Amino acid sequence: MGVQINGDTGNISATKADYSGNVTIGGTLTYEDVTNIDSVGLVTARSGIEVGARPGVAASISVDGNMIVSGITTIGGVVNASSNIKVGSGVTLSPDGDGFFTGVTTTGSVKLANSDTALNQHSVGVGTTTTSGRNAGVTTAAGTIIFNTTTTMLELFTGSAWKQLSLVAENISVRYLVIGGGGAGGGHFRAGGGGAGALRTNWNSESQGGGQSSADAKTISTGTAYSIILGAAGAKASGTYGGDGGTTTFDDIVSKGGGGGGRYGTSGTEDNGRASADPGGGSGGGGGGGEGTAGSGGSSGTYGYDGGAGSTSGGAQCGGGGGGAGGAGQAGGSGGTNGDGGTKLANTITGSSVDYAGGGGGGNYEGGNDTIGGGAGAGAGGDTSSTGGQDATIANRGSGGGGAGGNGSGSGGNGSAGIIILRFSSSYSPTLTGGVTYSSATVGSDTVLTITATSDSSQTVTFS
Repeated sequence: MGVQINGDTGNISATKADYSGNVTIGGTLTYEDVTNIDSVGLVTARSGIEVGARPGVAASISVDGNMIVSGITTIGGVVNASSNIKVGSGVTLSPDGDGFFTGVTTTGSVKLANSDTALNQHSVGVGTTTTSGRNAGVTTAAGTIIFNTTTTMLELFTGSAWKQLSLVAENISVRYLVIGGGGAGGGHFRAGGGGAGALRTNWNSESQGGGQSSADAKTISTGTAYSIILGAAGAKASGTYGGDGGTTTFDDIVSKGGGGGGRYGTSGTEDNGRASADPGGGSGGGGGGGEGTAGSGGSSGTYGYDGGAGSTSGGAQCGGGGGGAGGAGQAGGSGGTNGDGGTKLANTITGSSVDYAGGGGGGNYEGGNDTIGGGAGAGAGGDTSSTGGQDATIANRGSGGGGAGGNGSGSGGNGSAGIIILRFSSSYSPTLTGGVTYSSATVGSDTVLTITATSDSSQTVTFS
């Protein structure tokens, strides 16, 4: 049996009610302590929905479609938005896939759609294609840059044509030490010592050979091949003057080899020490000694000193010393420094002080002085017992060999080869051609490249 209530006042109190038809409530329906609402149909909230107790509602949905959530929202599926999604005032995501960010965006890597190109940390990538792919008919915006694998070039579209991009060479400051080969001592007997190779440097305001002040800074460019030629040691001989040292070259820095020492004085041209002429000249060889006749010392170029003259004294037949980078060769004689080689010169480009380019000592006979080389391994002269002059003992110092002593059967000593040392920022890398013998070391923030041999005159170094 149903329940019928007439009138507009009164309460109904029941523990359970079932209605098979619609229930219409004109006022407010209040649920107290309701745990769940289970509806199989549509729930309509005409003034919105609020979640949480007032004050401080945690979430609300207004009747005009806005949703405000004060905490974290986790959505397991896809969010479909017909208009922009905004995050504060700094981020906007549009339905067509564009993202607009007003602040800093940090990402480890960005992969471009439909491309093998990735923008990784510390790098910017460009699209890669071929010439045929570039010209496939797709509209290209002006300013587009690609890497063309057909031409292996970066290319820029100007709006009407593709133009190849070339890289601008970067300038590098290079400090150098370039020394020519040392001359050999003269042969026969009582011969002059070999002269030292020219010593040129722009390192640390240190002096060059011949008393010259340090050279100016040198700037080179990346991607350019620069000539390097290592001057050979002067070769000894037994019956004539010693061989000249070879010329060492780095780009436009030329260091001539030292002059060979003269032979025993006989009024001939072989008696005189050999010159080391400019441009880029080094030290001259010492003149040969003789009885009544002696050879003159060889003249020097800008980056060396003259060789000493041979002695004409019958009791002190002694050849002159070869010139060194730090001083002239001594004239032949009977004592003291007579016939000694000219002094060496120190340089610190490698990070420590090293001696280079000493002159060879002159050979002696009977009362002639027992001579010494001028340092940096320069050879001493031979003595009265027909001994040959000593070879220069340290490789790649550009020092001279000693002159022959004795009574006519000796040979002079070999000089030592030249050297090239380059010092530059370790930010750059050198590439040398296959015929170069070299070593490399790191000193502070610099690389020190030491070149000790080249197979021919076509060898180069290129920086990148």
